[in-house]
Amino acid sequence: MATKRILEVLVLGALVIFLVFPAFAEEYIFGTYTQKPFEGKTINVALVAEPRSDALKKLLPEFEQLTGVKVNMEILPYPTLQEKQAVAVTQGTGAYDVVHVDCVWIGQYAGQGLVMPVEDFIAKTDPKVLALDDFIPSVLSEQGMWEGKIYGLPFIQAVFGLHYRTDIFEEFGLTPPNTWEELYDTAKMLTEKLKDRGMAGLTFMGRRGVQLQCTYDNMLWSFGGEWYDENYNPTINSPEAVAALEYFKSLIPFAPAGVLTYDWDESANAFAQGKAAMNLQWQNSAPLCQDPSKSTIVGKFNFTLIPGKAQPDGSIKRTPTFGGWGLMIPKDSRNKEAAWEFIVWATSPEMEKKLAYAMPGARYSSLNDPELRAKYVEYDGMLKSLPLAKGRPRIPAYSELADALEVALSEAMTGTKDSQTALNEANARFAEILKRWGYLK
Repeated sequence: MATKRILEVLVLGALVIFLVFPAFAEEYIFGTYTQKPFEGKTINVALVAEPRSDALKKLLPEFEQLTGVKVNMEILPYPTLQEKQAVAVTQGTGAYDVVHVDCVWIGQYAGQGLVMPVEDFIAKTDPKVLALDDFIPSVLSEQGMWEGKIYGLPFIQAVFGLHYRTDIFEEFGLTPPNTWEELYDTAKMLTEKLKDRGMAGLTFMGRRGVQLQCTYDNMLWSFGGEWYDENYNPTINSPEAVAALEYFKSLIPFAPAGVLTYDWDESANAFAQGKAAMNLQWQNSAPLCQDPSKSTIVGKFNFTLIPGKAQPDGSIKRTPTFGGWGLMIPKDSRNKEAAWEFIVWATSPEMEKKLAYAMPGARYSSLNDPELRAKYVEYDGMLKSLPLAKGRPRIPAYSELADALEVALSEAMTGTKDSQTALNEANARFAEILKRWGYLK
């Protein structure tokens, strides 16, 4: 009798819950915000220190009001985030519920099972809020996918292109160069024409480091070179790779005298301060050039496709370097559902427009928005560039390979070694690294 009575009480309790709280009798649909099943939860989020991260943090009260979820957000400089976040997810501490993953870390995070695929969550999400097909496919693939599965959604992205002075180009009757050969000729001509004004033909990021490497990649890939082949045999010293580096070196005479000490800030500021007529740079330097307190060229520049290599059939092979970050959920998160709700909210079409003042989004809807396009000159070039963009290797060995390549590029650009010798040594180093990681026997 006691057992029967207990069952009766349980059934009655379930019926009451169903009648009074019918939402719990149905599967929750993420992104609806009409219920608050995670109310009272607290999630810990790590983001890289970028303007878009700061802008998102200001809107956290909105998310808490919608969902009842409190967010503890850490915004960390790149090196700090890289180390702290990697230690946490590798050791399975459960410290973070959402992590910020650079596209070149995906092989480490997703490939080694440190973050979870989210396709089951996607199936349970309001498709109007998620709007998965609104993401530019190349961006979603590079920032969120690994081996055909989705592990996260894009949040912060960047692509290389050519910034150029519209007033200078109009003055000399020029159009933006389409090929690397045209870029050389234009840079040379402008250097000669503008020397009395203290202006160089172009600027770029020439200091040893990741920005030098990313600039070179634009040329490497369009020249037909690769870091390694489909079997992971290193090819960074191929004739195409050497030709691309020799071309890169040929631009040095048309740049400011200190260009080989320039990183992101120095290159962007040189262009913004009117010291160069062109800049090979990520699109995310455009806001600096539009800031009257930091720029002398407001309203006098544009952003367009990176030049490419002319092909025998008359086409132009352009391979703009891609960069960016995705939001992912560590497998050891204790609040996976609430974490996914946050990711859906943070990357939604509505949020892309709210965050546009900080950095551009990764969706067709925001990049095509007439009001935003009128305000942000880089949007048109981004829409043209992102579908063509190419990502750097995403395997776990990337960081070591990048270091080896950056050394070789710097040695060649500064004249310490010739291009062939520098890349031969990088290729040998690549082989050692790839063997140690198990990609080569």
